[in-house]
Amino acid sequence: MRYTLIECGIKCPKCDNPVPLNGPWETVHCDHCQADILIPHDYWTDIFADILEEINKGELEAGEGRSSTIWGTFNTTLMYGNQIPYCLDCGTDFTADALTPDAGTLKCTECGETSVVSPSPEWLREEYPQVKLFVNTALLSSDDPNPEGVSGPIVFTCPQCGSALKVDGEDRLVPCEYCNVKVYLPDGLWLRLHPAKSKTRWFVVFEG
Repeated sequence: MRYTLIECGIKCPKCDNPVPLNGPWETVHCDHCQADILIPHDYWTDIFADILEEINKGELEAGEGRSSTIWGTFNTTLMYGNQIPYCLDCGTDFTADALTPDAGTLKCTECGETSVVSPSPEWLREEYPQVKLFVNTALLSSDDPNPEGVSGPIVFTCPQCGSALKVDGEDRLVPCEYCNVKVYLPDGLWLRLHPAKSKTRWFVVFEG
């Protein structure tokens, strides 16, 4: 088997803000402009094929990594390395024997934290069967947990009449009960209530 660590992100093609790709996602949501971005299948198969080729040719020794910027379908920032999956909490390597399609989760022998193991999705098995497993990632962007934002109601001033608006974070368009104008919450406040996701490291297991 062959292994790679990946940390990947793109610039949103609509607003140019960073969007993390924390898994082999077919669609990703931009937390800044709220756009849904389609990720073509060949975007991922090209990345996986290039990494596996480097590892198989011996251009990446165990523990070595590289970073690159790719100009193509998206402006991509990619960091990758020849690295067996490990616990992201304490850095302990998982054993090769534990990395099986039916594992479901792996429990770290040192700190006890669990990591998710997912078999390659059907579309990827058909287009690039060398990919067998993913570790520490959700296969759908919608399953990737959002970071916690500011909790509790927030007071915001209505730009029309100066009255206090109670903002609970459920809706970005908040009506003012005094002047009846609808106030669109600015990016800074909305992102405090709904923080943008950040890049995380995940792993791919290839058939050697």
